[in-house]
Amino acid sequence: MTLRTREVAWNRGGRLVVDGVTLHPRPGETVGLLGPNGSGKSSLLRLLSGAVRPTRGVVVLDDKALADTSRREAARAIATVTQHADTVVDITVRHVVALGRIPHRGTFGGDRRADAEAVAGALERTGLADKAAESWHRLSGGERQRVHIARALAQEPRELLLDEPTNHLDIRYQLELLRLITELPVTTVVALHDLNLAAMFCDSLLVLKDGRAVAAGTPDEVLTPELIARVYEVDARVGPDDETGRPRVTFSRGARTAATSAG
Repeated sequence: MTLRTREVAWNRGGRLVVDGVTLHPRPGETVGLLGPNGSGKSSLLRLLSGAVRPTRGVVVLDDKALADTSRREAARAIATVTQHADTVVDITVRHVVALGRIPHRGTFGGDRRADAEAVAGALERTGLADKAAESWHRLSGGERQRVHIARALAQEPRELLLDEPTNHLDIRYQLELLRLITELPVTTVVALHDLNLAAMFCDSLLVLKDGRAVAAGTPDEVLTPELIARVYEVDARVGPDDETGRPRVTFSRGARTAATSAG
């Protein structure tokens, strides 16, 4: 089974930021969360990670409420990469990535060889092997983001939650990162702003607006000019990409048409 939600809602400070969302990924699937700023993407990821508890509904891991799952058990299954993470400690890249091994350590420590192999593999996969000994504070924003991805990979989860992981990355690393994510033997839920990246790499999409799910399905089913106009309030054309056959979105440079605005 996979991490999923049933009609979850979260009232934060008197405001309903997630309102009755059901998400049920297939094992190994990459699900893209789409929606404008403030639509509830990050909040839904926080619910999925167990960082907060739903006001209503339930988050389930392996047919058991996540709230009833031990923190260690959940940490071994679920890895999360957030948008903002920093430290004041002078720490190397390798040590940051090694933090992903904490859930696998018992009372008498963990398997040092397995830990070292997992860290080395994560650094290699994210193109950071040559920066392992560098200080975290000397890295660029994009490099720091890749370090956090590496930490999550070192955790060896089966559920991966990512909140805008391509922020601060140049195009090359955006493509490499999303290709890596989709090739991992894990179930992934990833919040994205770029509709074309979502169409290119995600198996299915869930679109949020004002905390509610307004569309779900494959990229072909979800990414329509009508949906984009309704959710993002922009005009767009959608057609198959010549190379991949997946949807490709082209935005209009002009104002929205009266017909679209009226819809």
